Amino acid sequence: MTSPPITLLFLGSGDAFGSGGRFNTCFCVTTPKTRFLIDCGASSLVAMKQHSIPVESIDCVLLSHYHGDHFAGLPFLLIEAKVTNRQKPLTIAGPGPVQEKTAAFLETLFPGLSLGQLELPLKFVSLPDEEECQVGPLLVTAFPVVHSPATLPHALRIEMEEKTIAYSGDTEWTDELIKAAQGSDLFICECFAYQEKVKSHLDYQTLLGKKDLLQTRKLILTHMGPEMLASLREIQLDYASDGQKIVI
Repeated sequence: MTSPPITLLFLGSGDAFGSGGRFNTCFCVTTPKTRFLIDCGASSLVAMKQHSIPVESIDCVLLSHYHGDHFAGLPFLLIEAKVTNRQKPLTIAGPGPVQEKTAAFLETLFPGLSLGQLELPLKFVSLPDEEECQVGPLLVTAFPVVHSPATLPHALRIEMEEKTIAYSGDTEWTDELIKAAQGSDLFICECFAYQEKVKSHLDYQTLLGKKDLLQTRKLILTHMGPEMLASLREIQLDYASDGQKIVI
């Protein structure tokens, strides 16, 4: 029997600086049973509206780490949910104290506004390291990676309906990526630079040399900086663009 189709839409495939005019990181996954976001960068709500994706349709937000280009769109999404009178529960899952991180950032962006004042049916799930965690219909495993430690950086492995999507988050090379990607149907991997070595990020030359270790059915690059964007004609691997849709 053929597995039901799962689609992934790259709402944002850019880096922290919007290089190439791309939106910050945000991927929307739609399955027959659920719809969820992987990361929610600062520009995510704008991108959702460009693609006519209502906040009401999102069941869950999975966060890889707490840098603004992956996390700062969440307060805007929550306020949109408030003003549109969302009634459906929303789950927010991420590494470490995800509820406290969300509350603190909401207060930073909108002083005087607390999670309680939003009056939304929210559920927060703290993802443990390297342990499968049930998040609604999703089975999520978070793997610690090498990025700014204060952001609690993790790669994510998401299993659903006989399919697996893996995502590197932001990181330099670590063998944890092999664990996250192994046997996945799709592995989305950050690739900030082409050959320049940038601390806490991957470059194309390193990834090209390691790609066979990942054992994924499809590898696609994202989070590309200026050097990488200028070198796209030279690369042999698939790369993401804003608005691109993949059927898994």
